[in-house]
Amino acid sequence: MSNQSGFTLFELMIAIVVIAILTAIGLPAYQGYVKKAALTDMLQSMSAYKSAVEICAIEKGTLNGCNNGSNGIAVTKSSNYVASITVSNGVITLVGSNALAGLTTTLTPTINTTHGHLDWSRACITTPPDAGLTSACEDIFKF
Repeated sequence: MSNQSGFTLFELMIAIVVIAILTAIGLPAYQGYVKKAALTDMLQSMSAYKSAVEICAIEKGTLNGCNNGSNGIAVTKSSNYVASITVSNGVITLVGSNALAGLTTTLTPTINTTHGHLDWSRACITTPPDAGLTSACEDIFKF
C-alpha cells in the first residue's frame, strides 16, 4: 500500500479564495498610493512655476504678462504624470497624464496688497468625475 501526500481540491480552493480576497483589498490601496505619488510629482513640477510667478508679480507689480516663456517663467514642461503646464497671467494650469489622466489642477494667485504677497487658491477637476482623485489632489495641493 502506498501513502500519497498532497493537497486536496478543497484545500486548494480555500487557498485561491484567500488570495482573491487579499488581492481585492490590496489593489485599491496600491492604486491610491500610486496616485498620491503621481500627485507629488505634479506638485514638484509646479513648484518652479509658482516661484517664477511670484517673482514676476513682485517685479512687475501685477500678474498681467506673467506667462509661459516670458518674465522668467519657463515654457511648458511635461513629465511622467504631467502632460503640460501652462501659465497665463499668473494662473498655473497642470494637466495630468498616465495615473493622473483626466485631472486638471488650476492654481490661481491673488495679490494681497495688505501683506505684499500672493495668496493662492487651487481647483482640482477630474473628467470623468473621480472623487478619490479629486480628494487626493486637494490634500496634496494645500495652500
